Amino acid sequence: MKAIQLIKYGEASASFKIATVPEPELNNNEDVLIKVEASGINFADIMARKGLYRAAPPLPAVLGYEVVGLVIKVKDPAYEHYIGKRVLAMTRFGGYAEFALSTIKGIQEIPKDLNNGAALALATQYCTAYFALNVEMNLIKGDTVLIHAASGGVGTALTQLAKLKGCTVIGLTRSKNKLDYLSKNGVDICIITSSEDYVNEVETKIGKKKVDAIFNPVGGKTVKKDLSLLSSGGKLVFFGISDRLKKPKGIINTFFQLLKIGKVHPAILLLNSQSIIGVNLLKIAEDKPNVIDLILKELIKLASENKINPNAKHEFSYKEIHAAHDGLEKGNFTGKSFINWEE
Repeated sequence: MKAIQLIKYGEASASFKIATVPEPELNNNEDVLIKVEASGINFADIMARKGLYRAAPPLPAVLGYEVVGLVIKVKDPAYEHYIGKRVLAMTRFGGYAEFALSTIKGIQEIPKDLNNGAALALATQYCTAYFALNVEMNLIKGDTVLIHAASGGVGTALTQLAKLKGCTVIGLTRSKNKLDYLSKNGVDICIITSSEDYVNEVETKIGKKKVDAIFNPVGGKTVKKDLSLLSSGGKLVFFGISDRLKKPKGIINTFFQLLKIGKVHPAILLLNSQSIIGVNLLKIAEDKPNVIDLILKELIKLASENKINPNAKHEFSYKEIHAAHDGLEKGNFTGKSFINWEE
């Protein structure tokens, strides 16, 4: 089968090759084989390409967390009724290929009218957003949330889910070209971080210590800034560290990244009645697949009822993996990006 292999760490233009590799083998009773129609691209893939994601497999590696396709083989005959079903599947790497391995607990049958891109967005992006916003906290109508990278896949999902709860959304973006996208997606207050100090801007618009929840995939110095904005009872959700991309791989640069983030003593959180929450969807999917199963079912229902609108306009051929990765890394896209395996 054809697969996109990560063969070296570094820039997208030189890191991948299209290779012929064996089809995945079904070893466990719950294993299923998917004939892939489309594969999702996530920011964690960018981190893996840079050699900055410890959970990634060794080189040469096939990345990819989720696929849409048809079930063509199962290990256990008890699951043969899944054969021929079009499903959204979590893959835990291996998704950048014509055939991908998943498990019975990692697949969801999807409606015919749910296109590939929208379905893929529900997997990593919307699952992360739903877990962060609906499982890790209990926001109520009238709460104010701040979303970093609000035009990205998770940012898009967080905005829509927060608006369903009746929250006021402050969305941050690095580009003025994305302001219209943010507004149409439901962001109430748009702030360009490349030209404005977002802390002062937020405090000017809503007052000091008025943000009830902040969703941060950036890291670095933004963590301290975010904590200065949180209200009593406020929660900071940390689900990424894109700031780490600014420096090459290596223990020294990782150490300096930790220094930029800084230390927060639990006693300070106690005094301010604040929380810092880490969300790693890959870890959750590995340890608690039943939770992801329930979340995906709810998200598919919300999409079918048009209560959420997964944005996935950036579609590429598998032969264009370099351009897809490069554009995502540079922040050129909005919503979900994915690759198509159909010629």
